[in-house]
Amino acid sequence: MTTLPHRQSFKALRAAYAARRITPVDVTRSALGHASAVNAEVNAFAWLDQTGALACAEASAARWRTGAALSPLDGMPVTVKDMAAVQGWPTRRGSRLTDGTPATHDAVFVARLRAAGAVLLGKTLAPEFNWKGVTDSPAFGITRNPLDHGLTPGGSSGGCAAAVAAGVVRASIGSDAAGSVRIPAAFTGVLGLKPTVGRIPIVPFPSHFSGLAHFGPLAAGTSDLADILAIVSGPDSGDWTSTLGNARALEACTCEPRRLKVGVVSPDCLGDMDEAVGKGVQHMVAALSGDGIRCVTVQLNVREASEAAALLYRWGCAQALSGLNAESRRLADPGLLAYGEYAESLSLSRYMRTHAARASFAAELDALFGAVDVVMLPTVPIRAFSVGRNVPEGWPDEDWLSWNPYTPAFNLVPHPVLNYPVRPANAALPVGVQFVAPPLEEKRLLALGDWLDDR
Repeated sequence: MTTLPHRQSFKALRAAYAARRITPVDVTRSALGHASAVNAEVNAFAWLDQTGALACAEASAARWRTGAALSPLDGMPVTVKDMAAVQGWPTRRGSRLTDGTPATHDAVFVARLRAAGAVLLGKTLAPEFNWKGVTDSPAFGITRNPLDHGLTPGGSSGGCAAAVAAGVVRASIGSDAAGSVRIPAAFTGVLGLKPTVGRIPIVPFPSHFSGLAHFGPLAAGTSDLADILAIVSGPDSGDWTSTLGNARALEACTCEPRRLKVGVVSPDCLGDMDEAVGKGVQHMVAALSGDGIRCVTVQLNVREASEAAALLYRWGCAQALSGLNAESRRLADPGLLAYGEYAESLSLSRYMRTHAARASFAAELDALFGAVDVVMLPTVPIRAFSVGRNVPEGWPDEDWLSWNPYTPAFNLVPHPVLNYPVRPANAALPVGVQFVAPPLEEKRLLALGDWLDDR
């Protein structure tokens, strides 16, 4: 048994609960104590509910004593990003423009976690209205990377990533409208999944990133990610995309990775990247090829698609600010205001051209899946940089999207994408590699993740 019992995988905890070696109460107390210590160092949490978490753990312990666990997540501590409604908790969305009024209902995925017996510890921090790829805000300050407190964990689901990377929880659920799950997963060395659009219903969710946003889990291991994804997936009448996104049931990791053909996006399509990122991709290709998985070079116009997605993303930021009076706007993050002003100046024809680019990229990607089973490319071209900044020091452009040319493209399409962490030899920090599968084919990504976890 480890010193901190909550750091064990969900699978290991289930075995320990069943054997009565430990209880959900023990694990929850351990997780809460660790959360408080971590929060003092990295500022990951917007809200911790010790009383509620322990009550859930007590109920779970009673079920395990009688062999009546509700699900594989019964008694497992988890957290959610502070953009989802949790009954009895405030939803601040990283902003001082919101108030502390408790939510009167749960978001659909939160209700599913609760019904499965998961122990909700609290909410993790995000930038104001999820607007950028790092995690800080005028209201809640700076969230730091557990691997190096002088570095950002990325964003906007940076608090989720920090909680997982620090070992407070095995899994947390964030949101991704331009890479907001995958970027922090890459910067902190954890797994992050943008599922098939609609796989996890978006009910309710602020509509300003409608058409781009997905809910998705970050996790310490593939089995943990699979456990939580299975619980929160499924259609809901409040999200019309969730019927399409669950047209095929979420399948277990039965796919044989060695039979997969992986299309590695050519460096010619990607532009400049940090040397360590390039080595990380090479390391992954060597690992896959060394076990007989076929890797071939493919072409994909990802950068142009990301530019189109970035325009739609900025339009979403403008919608987040709509309705605010001048006094309220003065309290908002200046970068968010700049995005909103830019988007409000766009013409209708420019907006419609982005949708044409969206259709073109979707067709290009689907054609590619006629030749390969999975597409692979870096998650971001850089590694984590100093906290309190939107871009790395010395970066020629102050727009955070300028260092993020790979992830937004995949928010234009329904395809699931998994960030998997890689640590090249002699590298001080991990880098991230994205695996992309056809819609509804999360099983390919989970199978690859399982295979990589065992290496």
